[in-house]
Amino acid sequence: MKNFFLLMVPVLIFINVNTQAQECCNNSKPCCAINNNFYVEVLGGANFLQTDTNSGIRYDYQTGYIVSGSLGYRWCYGLRFEAEYAFRRNSLRKIHFLGRTFTIDGHFESSSYMANLLWDFPLSNWGCNFLKIQPYIGGGAGYDFQQVRAHNEGFSFRENKKHFAWQVIAGLGYPLLCNTDISLEYKFHKGGFNYIYSHSVGLGLTYRFGRVF
Repeated sequence: MKNFFLLMVPVLIFINVNTQAQECCNNSKPCCAINNNFYVEVLGGANFLQTDTNSGIRYDYQTGYIVSGSLGYRWCYGLRFEAEYAFRRNSLRKIHFLGRTFTIDGHFESSSYMANLLWDFPLSNWGCNFLKIQPYIGGGAGYDFQQVRAHNEGFSFRENKKHFAWQVIAGLGYPLLCNTDISLEYKFHKGGFNYIYSHSVGLGLTYRFGRVF
């Protein structure tokens, strides 16, 4: 987790320096054509867990967080492909067992490695995107490492899962500068634990590489 943040810091600095230097977004030039379709995205937000009863026990988790980084490529017809890493964590609030509720410490953690395919709606082609908002949908498949841990005085439980994972994605993007977009994104994510479903809502910052003109 610490190494992930260390890797993201230079990326954010690079984005800030380059966007400050851009001067193409003015009335004399169309904003903006880019001759390279590679991009990088960082995202952070809230993660909510939906849980079912498992072996007579239902876990109740607090609102947690998600941080992720993606490297992507834009194709024709609004299609995009991404390689994504995401980390999720939620603290355990309490458990329900045999009709009783117990307060207990613990957490849920997930590290996922996903391949995503996204589609940007071509609203500008239909002449109806005067706000420059870009909606998109997509899905992904990959691999998860998940951990559930609960502990209290005299009690400790820990279980790990390494398993196939899949997700559904929907979002809205908006151009900040020529090479930079901001997005509001929702992810529904399912990993190895068959009684845990993740719902994430976050803000993303996307930088598109290449020369603008």
